[in-house]
Formats: sequence, C-alpha cells, structure tokens
Amino acid sequence: MRDILLERPNFDVDVAVEGDAIEFARELAAALEGRCRPHGQFGTAVVGYGDGFHVDVVTARRETYAAPAALPTVERATIEEDLFRRDFTINAVAVSLKAHDHGRLVDPYAGRADLDGGTIRVLHERSFVDDPTRIFRAIRYESRFGFRMDEQTESLARAAVGYVNRLSAARLRDELVELLDEAEAGASVTRMGELGAAAAIHPQLAAEEETTELFARLRELDRKYELEVPDWRLGLAALARRLSRDEVHALLHRLNLPKRDARHVAAAVLDGPRIREQLRDGTLSAAEIVGLAEPDHPDAPLLALALEDVKPLREYFERLQHVRLDIGGAELAELGLGESPRVGEILGELRRRKLNGELDGRESELAAAQELIEAP
Repeated sequence: MRDILLERPNFDVDVAVEGDAIEFARELAAALEGRCRPHGQFGTAVVGYGDGFHVDVVTARRETYAAPAALPTVERATIEEDLFRRDFTINAVAVSLKAHDHGRLVDPYAGRADLDGGTIRVLHERSFVDDPTRIFRAIRYESRFGFRMDEQTESLARAAVGYVNRLSAARLRDELVELLDEAEAGASVTRMGELGAAAAIHPQLAAEEETTELFARLRELDRKYELEVPDWRLGLAALARRLSRDEVHALLHRLNLPKRDARHVAAAVLDGPRIREQLRDGTLSAAEIVGLAEPDHPDAPLLALALEDVKPLREYFERLQHVRLDIGGAELAELGLGESPRVGEILGELRRRKLNGELDGRESELAAAQELIEAP
C-alpha cells in the first residue's frame, strides 16, 4: 500500500487474513487456477498462478520478542494488531478486500499522513531494539524516498545501534547488501556514519562523504567498462578500504559472505592501493600492467582506478584486458607439443609478447609458438 499511495509501480502483493490464511490461500489458488504452497508452522502460504505471478498470504498476527534482536513468537490477532508489528507507520497501512467495505483504507497509525509528510516513524519505542535491522531499513527508506526520520525515531535509532552486533550474520549481511544495492545508496552510506550504524558493524568502516564519492566513481567505472560487479560489493569495498588485513577478514567472516564475493572484496581493499602505487609512474610494460591487474580482476584494479585516475589502469580496462591469443592448446598440439606444463608456459609467453605489441595475428603467433616449441 505504501508504494500504491506513493504512485510507484509495484506488484508485490501481500494478503493478511483474520482467520485461517492457509485455507483462504487454497481457495484463492483454486479460483486463480494456480498452486498453493502452505507453510503450516508460520500460518502462511504462497499462491502461484499465471506466468510466474504470486501472492503471499499470511495470518494476521501479533509478535513478542523474548530478547533484543531475537526472532519473534507469533499468535493470531486482528489486522490492527498485525499492522502494529510493522517497522514504520508508512508500512502499517492496508486496504480492505471484503465485499461489504471493499477499498476501505485501514490506517490506524496515521501512515498516510507520514507518507504525505515524508516522515519515517516507528510504531513503538522498542522497535529498533526488537529488530535492529530496522535501523538499516529506515536509512534505506530515507534515501529511496527522500524521507527523513522524525526526531524521536532518529533518537531511538541512535540509542539502539549497539544491538546491531546481536544480529545473525545472515540478517546483517542481507540488510547491508540490500542497502548498498539501492540507486541512492551513497546517501545511505553517509547516513550510516551519522547514526553510528556503520561503526556498529565495524568501528573502522569509513562511512563518510569521501566514501560516498568513491562509491559513485566505482559505479560509474563499472558501468563504463561493462564489468557487472554487484553494487553492494563496490560499496562494501569502499567502506572497508582503510581496514587492515586482519580487520578485513574479520569483517568478511562476520558477514559470512560467499567465498567468491569475500575474495573479491578482500582483494579490492588489500591489493587495490598497491596496484595504484605500482602503476603510478607509468614505466611498466603492457604485459606487466596486466600481470598486476589481472589476478584480482575486476574489483582490485577497479578500486585502484577509482582512487586515482592512473593512465595504465585506464589502458588496462579500455584495451589490455581484452587482448587474447588467436591460438590455443589445440594449435600447439598440431605443432607437435603434447600435454605438458610447457603448454601453459608457451601460451603465457605468447600473450606477453602480444600485449607488448610483438605479435599481430594468428600467423605470427603460430610462428612464435613453433620457435618456442623447438627451443632447447
């Protein structure tokens, strides 16, 4: 309802049922000639229909939290009680689908007024303590909609940031990834610094205006060179760029990132500045530039270029990264070289020569390969 009232297209439909949500979902699936996937433990169901469409159906419920940041205990309740468990008033709005009052706005906590006023407001004082992920969500909504937390909500967020360290790795990681993937994530980075949320993740994260500017350059370069690095990975590297080796690995362990992503972020933070320094004087050959940049492609050389517009790095992304041989192992076999460690060595030497302008096509590569094979 929030996005509908803001006139933002969105087909993320959630239906709350005062009663047996699973039985309602089964009837809805039958009416839509779709499929019902129930989750009896939680009193929820997903109704799939048509060409990939779905509706989430939930039982209207109230929640209690045994401890800060813990998962809630739930029980059936009215729609007003169900809305009270939402994070902010702007998300605590529903519309009736009942026949006798179809279209009636259910807005017991003045969410529509806060939408009109551009205000992010929690529904109760323990909201951020019960669920510290709401701090990151509030920041995200501020940036996405151009809204602002009201004074009390911001004060409560500042007071609750210490509970962030109680979040599971998965919950913290998912919120951070979602925040950094938003179009206006730069503003969120600065806001995390202002509220102390970044320091709650790690005290040395650089959530400041300089990071916002670096993040914007990283995104711009990523689009320019069509690298398709996830935005959140670029943002995390920018935030973590001042961390030591041990601190970087501790942070990545805390977030429990997939191994491939963790390796790229660590390489960007730890090797990006070194690549920039080594390429700054412009004395290295094309093959040496590739030798520095390629092992940690694309994150580390991209961060290096975002930190400083070093000409060899621009040359790497614009031309050198695309240089490939016209021949491979099959051609070496035809020249008489069987399976051997020399295959990789010779191909490596051929690419080095091609990068440095010593070879200019298939025939020259074959001739050079023949020489290398016959060399004692």
